Amino acid sequence: MEFSPATETLLQRARRHVTAGEWGDALQILREQGDAARAHPELATMRADAELRTGHPREARQWLTQTLPLIERSGDRAALRKAVNQLGVAEIELGALDDAERVFGKALELARIDGDDLLVAHATNNMGAIANIRGRRDEALSLYQLAIPAYQRLGNVAGLAQSLHNMAISFRHLGQLARASEYEQRAIGYAVECANGPLLALAWLERADLSLQSGDGALAEVGAQRAAAQFAKVPDPIREADALRVVGAARLTLGRAADARSALERGLQLAREHGSRLVEGETLRVLAECFVRLGDREAARTELATAIGIFEILGAEEQRIEAVEWASIIWGSGSEPNGSERRP
Repeated sequence: MEFSPATETLLQRARRHVTAGEWGDALQILREQGDAARAHPELATMRADAELRTGHPREARQWLTQTLPLIERSGDRAALRKAVNQLGVAEIELGALDDAERVFGKALELARIDGDDLLVAHATNNMGAIANIRGRRDEALSLYQLAIPAYQRLGNVAGLAQSLHNMAISFRHLGQLARASEYEQRAIGYAVECANGPLLALAWLERADLSLQSGDGALAEVGAQRAAAQFAKVPDPIREADALRVVGAARLTLGRAADARSALERGLQLAREHGSRLVEGETLRVLAECFVRLGDREAARTELATAIGIFEILGAEEQRIEAVEWASIIWGSGSEPNGSERRP
């Protein structure tokens, strides 16, 4: 398929920005040249990637819904496989986990038919992320372990860093903090090796979460603030929101509830603006505790009810149960916040 000289020039400009990791700049020019990007399979997937990497999953989903039929008709199988996987990533970010599973199933089917081992690894890794959100930690770890040999065989260092980071998260949720720290340290090594700033910031954030779990609020705050600053620089507002959640939780452990509220409300604003239901729910759960510390128990009930509603929608049963159990400690047995207060 032949394209105009102007489209080829746009492609070269966009590639330079992407190679340099300048996703915000790439997104700007691709949005400005929407018609050209829509008609070119590589440009279409490049824009979807830029939308996702800068915290715009709603826009990525809308864009992919428009362009997937065009990509399919173009006959560009590589672009089609990538676009389907990107749609699954957008669905995860937006909390549409059933849709994400369905889309990743299609991505795996396409990848296996076409012999795309890298996409098989990516899709498997993403399926592991869904299992982890839903509390199926052993299943998540098994899926991540399937992806790692493929990344090793292909020499994909960033994929190795991502999978090891994901495994660290699962181990942390299982209470295996020493093992989680070991895997995160390995992830950091690979992130440094491939000079991937966003992956390194993810590792800083997970180390902060581990510090929080280990009772070191001061170290957790420093690490999470460092991660938040890096995500703001990318920019990646969804990951920045998650880092601010940890900043707020760390400040609570240090007895600084007012400072915690500031970080949590900023993180909540980012999560809602950019459509991340999981980060929204987890931030609301911490914010409820913050309001209890500040003496506003009614606000705490409202925020916790909303969080529980979000966890129910996501199928995040472990988080839902933890929130309900926390409510019973604060307000007494059988005192789960009124469902009518939820704003899912």
